[in-house]
Amino acid sequence: MRELFGWVYRILYSKVLGAVVIIAMAVLALLGTLIAQAPATSDAAAHAAWLESVRPRYGGWTPVLDYLGIFQLWSSPLFLGVTVLLALSIIACTTHRLPQLWARATKPRVHVTEKFFERAQYRAELELPLSLDQTAEHTGSVLRAAHYRILPDETLTGQRGWYSDRFRWGPFGTAIAHAAMVVILIAFGVSAFTGFEENLDIAVGESAEVGHDTGLVVTVDSFKDAYDDMGRPTDYVSQLVVTRDGQVVAEQEVRVNEPLRIDGTAIHQASFGIAAGITVEQEGATLFQGAVPLKWQSNDGRYAIGKIQPAGTGLEVLVVTPASGATDAGIAAGSAVFEVYNVASGEKLDVMPAEQGEQVEAGGLTLTFERELRYTGLIARQDPGAMWMWVGSTLLVLGMCMTFMLRHRRLWVRITPVDGGSRLQLASAEKLDTTFERHFRGLVERIDATAPETSPSTDDKELIDA
Repeated sequence: MRELFGWVYRILYSKVLGAVVIIAMAVLALLGTLIAQAPATSDAAAHAAWLESVRPRYGGWTPVLDYLGIFQLWSSPLFLGVTVLLALSIIACTTHRLPQLWARATKPRVHVTEKFFERAQYRAELELPLSLDQTAEHTGSVLRAAHYRILPDETLTGQRGWYSDRFRWGPFGTAIAHAAMVVILIAFGVSAFTGFEENLDIAVGESAEVGHDTGLVVTVDSFKDAYDDMGRPTDYVSQLVVTRDGQVVAEQEVRVNEPLRIDGTAIHQASFGIAAGITVEQEGATLFQGAVPLKWQSNDGRYAIGKIQPAGTGLEVLVVTPASGATDAGIAAGSAVFEVYNVASGEKLDVMPAEQGEQVEAGGLTLTFERELRYTGLIARQDPGAMWMWVGSTLLVLGMCMTFMLRHRRLWVRITPVDGGSRLQLASAEKLDTTFERHFRGLVERIDATAPETSPSTDDKELIDA
């Protein structure tokens, strides 16, 4: 079992798997961006109607993409599986690297050979007219002022030397950033599995159930909108009343970015428009009575269109009215046209115009166009992962700040007595880094310039940068 665990662990922290998972995540994200995503709804009929609306674009691929969950990619098993694998890979990579970071921070290599001072990427050598102890004290004071800690090299004889570093905990910023990514991925999973998002298009004066076992019913008492001189909406607000078991539990004016919140459910203002109030009957039984939002337009922009699929009929009813501002529509103002389609075959069964209040027969249904109404588009959402998303985002910013602003800087110092003073050697194992190069030069110049006695001329000292 231990060998199996070790094998799985090695695979998870391998760079190959990490690269593959990241590429897979990028591909899925691209697909989710390029391919239309179905609106959030628990209504199977509404989802079927949406699939029919995108069938002209995707053709025979429509059922395949729907089966694979591509139309609801962000909550599909495929995307969630890749997300889990990415989280496990990040955890494995982080735990694999943590011991190295801990050892470097708490048990650094203090002693280096003489060759290191000759070959290091950044190195400098000064001759100061100071004794061994004076040079050590002066150099140490400059480094401490720059927030370096000093760990003496106890192995030296006749020389003085030490290891110095600052911001030794800075590299742990990468671990914090990786942990933040895992928290964000977990938050995403929590939201996908336990949260919901439901679109509610409700006509003024009507109600709709939120569903998802919340027991909440939303009623729109009124709707107001305002426009600027160019005709653009500047504000739109819905007066909502929320009830549960017939009792009012919340009441509020809802604007964009000012949702109504009740028991973990937030109701957001999303859109508004015109709806057609209709009644659908079959053999004397009322199948639907309410508002159908006219959310679509014809290709020429002359007509506003709403859709509904009465339960159990296998039919789709389109309600067509003149678009707002259209003067050349073939439908008289205040009237509508019903189009009835077979959902399975897409065949148009009937087309029937109707005046306001008129009852007509079409496709075996009795249809009544009551009147035009205003509707407000709301989004009811529960997002338990939102708090963890904020936690993860905060940790990510913290980790990135530590990683890029508190870079771990390491120096090795060696002081050797020479005629007339001491030779000071400084070296760092940093790779090519222009920021550190400026910092390193500044330290050397500060040590030289602030020495208690005037040091030899520049020609007598050696400053080396490989």
